[in-house]
Order: sequence, then C-alpha cells, then structure tokens
Amino acid sequence: MQQQLQQVTQAALQQISTQALVAGVANGYIDIVHPLPGQPRQIFLRINNQFRVLNNPTPQAHDEIQEAFAFGHQVIGVWDTGSPAILRSIRVQRI
Repeated sequence: MQQQLQQVTQAALQQISTQALVAGVANGYIDIVHPLPGQPRQIFLRINNQFRVLNNPTPQAHDEIQEAFAFGHQVIGVWDTGSPAILRSIRVQRI
C-alpha cells in the first residue's frame, strides 16, 4: 500500500512539473450570466485569439472583469500548459 501511494504521488509530481503557467492579456469576453440548468456560471476571455474559460467566477471577479473592459483596464488570464482552455485565475490591472 505504501509503495502504491509513493508511485501515485511521484506520478502526480512528474505531471505537475511538466506543466508551466502561462499568462496573457484578454481583448474580449463573453459572460454566461444565466447558464443552462446544471451548468456552471462561466466567463470566456479571448486571449491570443483563443477563448479560455473561467468556471464559477466569484461575484467580485465577475464585476471586476466587466468594469475592467468598461474602463479600459487590462484583464490578465493565467492557465497551465496542460489545460490551456481553462483559466486558473485572473487579475485586473488598472492602468
């Protein structure tokens, strides 16, 4: 049992170590305010001409993204190379 746990842990660490975090500035977004039943709320950010999704954004993140685009601030999305279509986090940079 101990050996299996070590193997699983080692495999997970190898997978994590091969993934890198990447960031980019969004130049557009789509906000799914009222998703279909059973689906999460989502915001899609267009970064480098590819849409990347932020699942279940907090109300604060939702408001910050809308305000950023309304007032010309930068929205920076962060994702890992293993799942490039799914955002890990966002940051609003007020210029």
